[in-house]
Amino acid sequence: MRTAQPDQPSSGPHAAPDPSSRVPNLDAGTAESPAAPPLGEPGRETLEREEAWRRAEALAARRASGEEPPRDPHSGLAHPDLARQAFAALSENVRDYAVFLMDPDGIIIFWGEGARLMKWWSREETEGGHLRLLYPDGGSEDGTAEEHLLQAARDGEYTGEGHRVRNDGSTFWAGVTLTAMRDPGGTLIGFGKVTRDLTARRAADAALVAAHEAAEQARRHAEEASQMKSLFLATMSHEIRTPLNAIMAYTEILGMEMAGPLTPGQRGQLSKIRTSSQHLLGIIDDVLDLSRVEAGRMVVGRAVLEVDVVLAEALSLVEQPAAERGVELASLVSGLASSLTAWGDAERARQILLNLLTNAVKFTPAGGRITVSAGAALQPPAEARLEGEGPWVYLRVEDTGKGIAAERLDAIFEPFVQADMSLTRQHGGSGLGLAISRQLARLMGGDLTVRSTEGTGSSFFLWLAAAPAEMVRAGMGDQAVADPGSTAVLREVRDAIFAEMERLLYAFVARLRSDPATPNAHARSEAELEDHLASFLSDIAQTFGAMDLAAGSDADLMRDGSDIQRRISERHGEQRARLGWAESEVVREHEILAEELAAAIRRHVRRERPHEVEEMIDAVRQFLSAGARVSLESYRRAVGDPHPLA
Repeated sequence: MRTAQPDQPSSGPHAAPDPSSRVPNLDAGTAESPAAPPLGEPGRETLEREEAWRRAEALAARRASGEEPPRDPHSGLAHPDLARQAFAALSENVRDYAVFLMDPDGIIIFWGEGARLMKWWSREETEGGHLRLLYPDGGSEDGTAEEHLLQAARDGEYTGEGHRVRNDGSTFWAGVTLTAMRDPGGTLIGFGKVTRDLTARRAADAALVAAHEAAEQARRHAEEASQMKSLFLATMSHEIRTPLNAIMAYTEILGMEMAGPLTPGQRGQLSKIRTSSQHLLGIIDDVLDLSRVEAGRMVVGRAVLEVDVVLAEALSLVEQPAAERGVELASLVSGLASSLTAWGDAERARQILLNLLTNAVKFTPAGGRITVSAGAALQPPAEARLEGEGPWVYLRVEDTGKGIAAERLDAIFEPFVQADMSLTRQHGGSGLGLAISRQLARLMGGDLTVRSTEGTGSSFFLWLAAAPAEMVRAGMGDQAVADPGSTAVLREVRDAIFAEMERLLYAFVARLRSDPATPNAHARSEAELEDHLASFLSDIAQTFGAMDLAAGSDADLMRDGSDIQRRISERHGEQRARLGWAESEVVREHEILAEELAAAIRRHVRRERPHEVEEMIDAVRQFLSAGARVSLESYRRAVGDPHPLA
């Protein structure tokens, strides 16, 4: 058919317009000119949008004033032929959706090609059938066909998801929208339905949920396994420590010759027992440290530490064993290196360095050399797992030992693994030191790395974030300390008792000789007044430093003290009775001891949170209270008191 051009007249003056000759008027609308707008002026598209906004505003204003504007010829109901053709084109050509029509009773009257491709039902099978043929028997998860038709008729639309049935009896997960259609008078004339196949999406969602649940379950199992392992380690450590503490206590009692004098040979055997017990106690402490780290209960401080001070303190603790093995210790920390400062926990950094130095002494043969040094680096080596931009400070411990095979460099940082794992290895140990040291380094924001050449020696590097030296001089630093039950605080208190021992004993004796409430002490000798007090306090310090208050398992120990504390307290009460002391004097001297011990701890342990120190002092006082109770019971028995303490 020939199509007339828009600007050509019809073939006759009275001929009717040929519908097929109609083409779009490209200049329709509100844009004034089809020509390109001047540079910088809005185009026809922008003008059309502005007109749309004005049209809507005008209609809204008329409705707001109570006037109902007449229907625009371009809006509202479409021409019936246009509507029919549009729906047919939509239902036949859209492939992602099934589109079909039903009469007011739910009988399918139009079945599109998109519906056939999705549901596999042909037009011959569906047109004339009820909507329920697409539902499983008894309806789907979202209800029945009848319920959905009633809801759409009542509310205007039903939207939901559920299984629908294909031609072969198989099902798929459908997302449906069922819409009621009414004539201008409001009479229901039928329903339109749009369906989308959501099976793939639902399967993907289910797979994601399953994967998430599997990952969550695996995480829970891993956490439970880690907690069980940590609990096992902590429990076993406590179970082993109980008889070990008894062994050490009785060793001390024998050493004090409470059961009679000892021969030189017996003293030598006791010394070996004491050394072996201390070694075993160190292994138990390592196991507990590892369990704390893995359980997330190991908290480290963050403050500015001085590299040369930490290194010097660690070196001083290995000088004697190095000399005994004939190994030379050399420090190259001088000049600029001696002024380096870093962020970290000084106690933990010293613990790491002590472990590295102890290992170096152990694995370096006589005549060998251990060298410590320090420096700074803008870019750490690739093997260091560090976060942040730096700069970084390193502390290096280098030895001339046998070295470590390349294939074992990573394994040595695993728990219970050593460089030499052969059955004929020459050096003992639990294999926990390096694992704990690396964990502590990473808790401080640093790392622990190693370089080694087999047959030549090894170099271990402790990496920490550098800190400005001015912060040390200004006493600044973000000190994030552990909770009161953490190992760091416990050991600080232990170290404080040892460090302040002489001063504490001197102050205690001086106060007894001058206090009006202890007249029997004024003329007594220093030995009589101390009466094995140093051994008593030393045992408290050892017991306290090895405890794990955070685990809540040491309450009985704190209440009763160790065997050696009880034995010394009993002896003390008996001795005070022999010296003729009054009971009030025994009570007063324990008060003085508690005051002096608290003062000693406060002098030595300085933290930004003073309440933590006081909590530790309260814990130590519980040991002293137990000792005072035993001492008074022993005193009353010695003086023949018929009513000893309950």
